[in-house]
Amino acid sequence: MIIKPESLPGDVRREADVVVIGSGAGGGPIAKELAEAGYSVVVIEEGGHFTREDFDFRAADAFTRLYRDASQTVALGLPAIVVPQGKTVGGTTTVNSGTCLRIPRHVLKRWHLEHGLKDIGEDELNLLYAALEEYLFVKRADPEVAGKNNLLFLEHAGKLGYSGGFLPRNAKDCEGFGVCAYGCPSGAKQSANVSFIPDAVAAGADVYTHCRAERILVRNGRATGVRGHFTDPRTGARTQRLEVHASVVVLSAGAIQTPSMLMHNRICLSSGWVGENLSIHPCGATLALMPEVVGNPKGIPQSTYVDEFAPEGIMLEGVTLPPAVMAITLPWGGRRHAETMRDYPFIASYGSMISEHDSAGKVVAGPSARQPLTFYNLGREDLDRLKRSILLMAEIWFAAGAKRVYTPIDGFKELSGPRDFMRLSRARLKRASVYGLSAYHPMGTCRMGSDPYASVVKSTCETWEVENLFICDASVLPTSLGVNPQLTIMALAMRTAGFIDEKLESAPTKGEEAGRLERLRARLRSEKEAVARRLSGESTPR
Repeated sequence: MIIKPESLPGDVRREADVVVIGSGAGGGPIAKELAEAGYSVVVIEEGGHFTREDFDFRAADAFTRLYRDASQTVALGLPAIVVPQGKTVGGTTTVNSGTCLRIPRHVLKRWHLEHGLKDIGEDELNLLYAALEEYLFVKRADPEVAGKNNLLFLEHAGKLGYSGGFLPRNAKDCEGFGVCAYGCPSGAKQSANVSFIPDAVAAGADVYTHCRAERILVRNGRATGVRGHFTDPRTGARTQRLEVHASVVVLSAGAIQTPSMLMHNRICLSSGWVGENLSIHPCGATLALMPEVVGNPKGIPQSTYVDEFAPEGIMLEGVTLPPAVMAITLPWGGRRHAETMRDYPFIASYGSMISEHDSAGKVVAGPSARQPLTFYNLGREDLDRLKRSILLMAEIWFAAGAKRVYTPIDGFKELSGPRDFMRLSRARLKRASVYGLSAYHPMGTCRMGSDPYASVVKSTCETWEVENLFICDASVLPTSLGVNPQLTIMALAMRTAGFIDEKLESAPTKGEEAGRLERLRARLRSEKEAVARRLSGESTPR
């Protein structure tokens, strides 16, 4: 069941087979898989639990209720970059755009060659991806609700000869309200809060909300449980204490909070890689003043993409800025700000995402486990790639008839035509000259690998140093993916659940790859049955 602190008479002390910290793309699938396998599962979630009736379109309420730091977590450096993180049941899956892309083949090959992860095979991942895509109703965005903003950009990118299309999304009967970042009010988006977590609860898992994990209990080199406390949802003050003793602990708090937890517990630190290797997919956005009404924010915020330049590490993806968000991102104030906001019905937007080559970031321990410090500096090569992405978007917008294009580059905030375009193309930018950047995919801070001296977790996601402590979230991804990572995190979580199941059953896991794949196929057949039950309405109502 979902358990809120106000329903508890006092402190909680209990036992379970598995305790999971976090309920997002990593923790959600693991909780579901293991609960359905018959294990007693406890999920600890720092945020609150909300249903679609709670999602009311208001930006300020959504940011304060559903995000960490009211969506203003910042990676310090040149330039400073906002890195929003979900803090609610479902984690960031509750507030993302629902894009579900598989790992590019060249990235998986890099994992094999550079990180020794050859046992994470393409065939196995494809089985997991296929099962997840069916379970989450993943399909290409419907052009009927894709939004004029996205359709306009895709059309004119195609006219310029650039490849692209409609993004696959985990949405069932999407109505295109355009407020994915505030929580889906229709329940169409199959984020963890309406898929994995309800199914885990239906199978017997308990989810404690507004509960902060503080200590991972370790005895004789083995994880034995978690200690934490509840908080008052209104004041944030500590209330009851919680202690769960378990055979297996799973840490799925995300690529910023997970290394912070390890650092404050002083565990798994000998390799020196905890908190290092941070990649974030830095994102830039352009706004375009169009001659006709665009109709934002109606339509799917992220429904189309242009991947012509993916081999260069540049992915262009749709982004729709609701009025409240656009108001705080404009680079000017006063009368100019007011005039631009009056033009809102005519303003289109699109975004770019950079797969890092020479940027560097890390997470370090802050004053408390919940307040880590994040540092990130954009490299010269990646800065040039970001500039190129801005130029590409401007080119496409001008081809679509834009009167002006607004950019996040100081000295080039407004492009009015070919002369401005050429000036920007010739400019050598400084890192301090770009502003308003954001990033939505922190990864890599507890990377997996085959070498205990160069990684934090094994390919099974069990830590090298503490037995029965598993980490499964974006922090284990050893490299930048170049695409939205949630589907890959979920696939690794499903895979990790299989290893935990084997460990709890004391089943052998080495030298039996064929047998393990057969067991995986059997599990995936049961997933198809779960999909059928969901379609017939037998699972927990959402």
